Amino acid sequence: MSLDGYCSSFPRIFPFCSPSGGQWGENRFWEDLWWGNQSLCSQFADLYRVISVKNLTVSNVLGNSFPLAWNLNFRRNLTDSEIDLLQRLMSSLSSVRFSPSLADSRVWSLSSSGLFSVKSFFLALSKVSNPILFLPAKFLWSSKVPSKVKALAWIVAHGKVNTNDKLQLRRPYKSLCPQWCILCKGNRESIDHLFLYCPVTIGLWNKLFKLAGLDWVPPRSFEDMLVIAFKGLGNSLRGKTLWQVACLTLVWIVWQERNNRIFEDKGRSEETLWDLILFYSTLWASCFAAFRGVPLNVLQLNWREVCASRV
Repeated sequence: MSLDGYCSSFPRIFPFCSPSGGQWGENRFWEDLWWGNQSLCSQFADLYRVISVKNLTVSNVLGNSFPLAWNLNFRRNLTDSEIDLLQRLMSSLSSVRFSPSLADSRVWSLSSSGLFSVKSFFLALSKVSNPILFLPAKFLWSSKVPSKVKALAWIVAHGKVNTNDKLQLRRPYKSLCPQWCILCKGNRESIDHLFLYCPVTIGLWNKLFKLAGLDWVPPRSFEDMLVIAFKGLGNSLRGKTLWQVACLTLVWIVWQERNNRIFEDKGRSEETLWDLILFYSTLWASCFAAFRGVPLNVLQLNWREVCASRV
């Protein structure tokens, strides 16, 4: 695949690609990074807001020869400050020269050769402080839980589940009070609160970690919870599988309980929720080959003992 193909298929690659060529004819005048270290729409944001037609190519705006055509169309008359910006733009681009003999292309700005490499891209991403970039997708999608449980964990990790704080922004006249968590009845409901910091949820995480012989210290966010490599029930295949299933099952049970209390006006005790987490985690994990031959009741009562096996 060409670098252009990678840019269109993987948006995170695009900021590290710089156009190179003689005419820049296929590059977008405002949106692409073809002149300087920033796109022109970032450098001259006030001008970009009043452009009547966006997504124009460089050749559409400047033409293909010197002197430049300057086919800029604004939706209204420019203010004095916008005229100053336009003068700065024209001055900046006055040194643009076209070479029709050179073909347009993109170069990889993270390497001196201009060629893309996985290593340079990984090193660049490693400097980004957003943990969601490194969300272990394999942890979610390879787990031995039903697809609906995987899907819920995925949208929770990406901040897309409809907790009350999001509903309040989207439809304030229909949502519950954004300060109201139906589980603890005392705090603002958000993704991190519901799945990490709610007293009910903390109680469930404490039970799970205690079962694994660990102390539960809530991470900063749900994304961090997925990124942190907890040892859980050990390094055996059984231990990794059951820990993975148990974490996702807990998220699923918390979400189900939240919805039951809101839509069915029915609530269950923390002990009942914990029993459900134990039951479903054991049931779903037992379908995995590593637990073949282990009776369901034995697995449910002796997680650590069964997972201590080197299977």
